[in-house]
Amino acid sequence: MANPTTNYGFVLPTATDLVTDLPADFDVALQGVDTRLKALQPGTTAGDLFYASATANTNTRLGIGSTSQVLTVTGGVPAWATPGGGGSLTLLASGTLSGSSVNVSGLSGAYKGLKCIVRNWKPTQDGNNLEMRFNNSTTAQYQYSDPTIFGAAVAFSASDMFLLGYSGDNSVATNLGIMDVWDYANTTTWKLAQFYAINVDSTTTTSVRFSQSQNAWNQTSAITALTFGADGGTFAAGDYYIYGVN
Repeated sequence: MANPTTNYGFVLPTATDLVTDLPADFDVALQGVDTRLKALQPGTTAGDLFYASATANTNTRLGIGSTSQVLTVTGGVPAWATPGGGGSLTLLASGTLSGSSVNVSGLSGAYKGLKCIVRNWKPTQDGNNLEMRFNNSTTAQYQYSDPTIFGAAVAFSASDMFLLGYSGDNSVATNLGIMDVWDYANTTTWKLAQFYAINVDSTTTTSVRFSQSQNAWNQTSAITALTFGADGGTFAAGDYYIYGVN
C-alpha cells in the first residue's frame, strides 16, 4: 500500500518506525480517516441525503425535506421542492351577474389556462343568450362553431362569443355553463375557448337544452379580462367563478 495512501493521503506507520513512534503515527492516520469519513457522510439528521460537491472527495449534506415535498434539481444540484399542482384550480375572481354586462379585469397571466363557471344564470327576458368577450373587445373578432358547421370555413364576424344557449324560461335560475380557455396568456396565437352548458328550455324545469361550442378570438393579445353579457337584455340572477388552472 502506498504511503501516504493513493486516494485520501492517509499517513501510515513505516517499517522503520520505532515502537515509541507508533502511537503518534496511528493518531495521524486515524484522524485522517475520521476527517475523510465525515466529509463523505456529512449527515446530522435522520433522512439527510448526501451528494457529490464541487470539492473532490467531499459530499454536501441535503437536509431532510418537508412532508409531501419531492426531490428535484435546481442549479445543477439536488433540492427539495413542493410539487407543482398539475390541474389544480386557484380562484381568481367571483361575483354576481347584474345589469346588461359584467366586466372582470386584471386577471393574472401566471396560469396555464382559465376555467370559468357560470351558475344559476337567469335572464330578464325569455330567449336571451349568455355571451362573452375577451378584454372587453366589442369589434367583429369572434366566431364560434357547433356540430352542424364544424370544419366549415367561417368568418370572424361576431362582436362577442356565444356561450350559454337560448334560455326559454327566465322564471327559474338553474342554468349552468363551464368554459375552458387554454394558453390564454400567450401573445403569439389566436385564442380558443371550449364551452359546455345546460339550460332551461321551456316553462317547465323538466325540459332542458344542452349546448356545446368552440369559440375563437382572432387576436394575439394575452387575455386579462372577461366580460359577461346578456344578449338583448339584462341579468336577473347568476354567479360567476373564474379560476386559474395550474
